[in-house]
Amino acid sequence: MWIGLDVGTSAIKAAVYTPHGETLALSETGANLNRLPGGGVEQDMDDVWQAVAGVLSDLCTKTDVEEVRSLGVCAQGDGLWAVDKDLRPVGPAMLWNDTRAADDVLKLSDSGALAAIGRGCGTALWSGTSAPLWHWLKENRKAQAQKVRYVFTCADWICARLTGELATDFSNASIPFLDFSTRSYGPAQIEALGCGDLSERLVQPSPADTMIGRVTDDASRATGLPTGLPVSVGTMDLSAMTVGLGLDRPGQSFMIIGTTAVVSILTDRIKPVDTPVGASALHPTSDAVIRVLAPTTGTGAFDWFASLHPATLGAENTALIADNINQLVESVPPGANGVTFLPYLDGERAPFVAPDIRASFAGLSAATTKAEMARAVLEGTGFSLRHCIEEEGGLPQGPVHLTGGGSKNALWCQIVADIIGRPIQVSEASDHGLWGAACIGAAAAGFGSAVELSRRDADLTVMEPDAQRHEAYGRHFARYRVLSDSSRSAHRKLREIEG
Repeated sequence: MWIGLDVGTSAIKAAVYTPHGETLALSETGANLNRLPGGGVEQDMDDVWQAVAGVLSDLCTKTDVEEVRSLGVCAQGDGLWAVDKDLRPVGPAMLWNDTRAADDVLKLSDSGALAAIGRGCGTALWSGTSAPLWHWLKENRKAQAQKVRYVFTCADWICARLTGELATDFSNASIPFLDFSTRSYGPAQIEALGCGDLSERLVQPSPADTMIGRVTDDASRATGLPTGLPVSVGTMDLSAMTVGLGLDRPGQSFMIIGTTAVVSILTDRIKPVDTPVGASALHPTSDAVIRVLAPTTGTGAFDWFASLHPATLGAENTALIADNINQLVESVPPGANGVTFLPYLDGERAPFVAPDIRASFAGLSAATTKAEMARAVLEGTGFSLRHCIEEEGGLPQGPVHLTGGGSKNALWCQIVADIIGRPIQVSEASDHGLWGAACIGAAAAGFGSAVELSRRDADLTVMEPDAQRHEAYGRHFARYRVLSDSSRSAHRKLREIEG
């Protein structure tokens, strides 16, 4: 049996699998976030480890751990997870969606410094990455910054606690310092970001399907895992999901409607440009590059809207909440009778970077109903995905896989298919990140190629776009683009007014 561990921003999950992909046991818990004034988003690193240990302990009570042969780890990417020379946290982790360094990123953009990042790793930098967060830390928490010996990501922190070893994989190392042409940290990128003092604190990257080490005695006591169990180098959750979907070749693509929304396109080449759309990450186990266009808001918009109306939309579980919202949405035609939602609840990072832009409804009147607003929220996510696709130049040929929590909402999936005008494949399984992590762990333990191991029987539902609705959505999307462009222009002017 193999174990997969996924340490997400808001949830931590672990599962035991057979080599055929059958789930034998599952355990999960929530993760605490600390949101601070000024856009800060942090997690206590020890709390995250304790939550992981608790999930693994619970999992081990549900299975015969002596039959487990490997552990694969994936987690949220980016942010700043910093430890001292003894591998102890110097303070809380600053997460990928932290916007406290937004002004620094804007200044770097205005100076042209970010061109080196765009050309080196094909990414439009945002504030929740290591370089701007490092500058913020040095400026605002000097004593804490002086203790930092290593900077890495969430997956690396968990692997360090499990094995006592340090490693980061190529996916997690991609942004912002990796030069894809050499697959090593790029001096031009480090210099452009003024991070010479950070470069000596970075961990050199390794393939995810290599073994970082084995579970230590201390970790065994904390988790219930067998001492000596092989553990793979940790990878980014998106990368593990790519493997779990069985994707490792240029021309393949998938989308996610999770807490954030994502369009991912695999390619074998990136044209160096100063200002790319979105981000890029190296595939965890192959030579492909994953183009990542990730709007910040996915199911977060759905949850936010439902929370505003607990009396009518609230329910005891997510499925019932979705049923309540879908009943409203189905009563409204495509385009929500002129109501448009710009889903920038937590700023935006694709297809443009604006960490402090905010969401809005347009087209409201005294006659606007809650149902129209509900449909506009679901459509807003679909429009943001189409916006990314068009800025990237379109999707490659072939089926588009859709996964994430939102993929369980058939109505939402159909709306996305109608908006982008392409058939969408939805798997009955929703554990692609966990399964991908388990397969990477098995590959690291010597059981074969991670992507080949990930092949499993799965029932697929195909959502075909409706031609008439797609044509109508073309007009509604044009309205969305006008409103989005206007919002960005107004945002820039407001920044000037507010200083």
